[in-house]
Amino acid sequence: MKKILLAIALFTAASMTVMAQNKNNKSFSDSTSNKMISKFKISIGLDEGIPVGHISKYSSFVMGASVQGEYLPLKELGITLSANYVYYLGKDGEDGLSMLPVMGGVNFYITPKVFLSGQVGAAWYINKGSEKDTYFTYAQGIGFMASKRISLLAKYEGINVGTSRTYSFAGLRVAYNFYK
Repeated sequence: MKKILLAIALFTAASMTVMAQNKNNKSFSDSTSNKMISKFKISIGLDEGIPVGHISKYSSFVMGASVQGEYLPLKELGITLSANYVYYLGKDGEDGLSMLPVMGGVNFYITPKVFLSGQVGAAWYINKGSEKDTYFTYAQGIGFMASKRISLLAKYEGINVGTSRTYSFAGLRVAYNFYK
């Protein structure tokens, strides 16, 4: 739990610093087709899903929370950085499994309301007594801006924990966006 709080605190502090710098430094240019907008926003979200593949033998549902920063240098492109907490509920009374993925990636806006998302990064077990290895993680999906503040992302996320094991799920991220 301490690792989660530390990661969220560091990410939030870094995000606020970038946002403060961007607030006085907005760049607008109508001379190109890719309108420069230089915006930064933060979102917090709930991640829910169904485990697929190897982990589905041991887990029946996935739930979690995430915080994500997005910098928009162009109106069609957002650069993202996120920290997630993912909990795989155990089946038949077994203990669940907690992971902490941290990823960076891009959002490509097809329209102002529809976007494609792709991220890669690293993940760690955060269960008591778990190994301290770092694992490759990735996520991709398609999103929809339901309003200026609410976004929905249908996604597939996977954490590669071995040569033949991937803890993955198909799910939905529902997020509240700040600074839109």
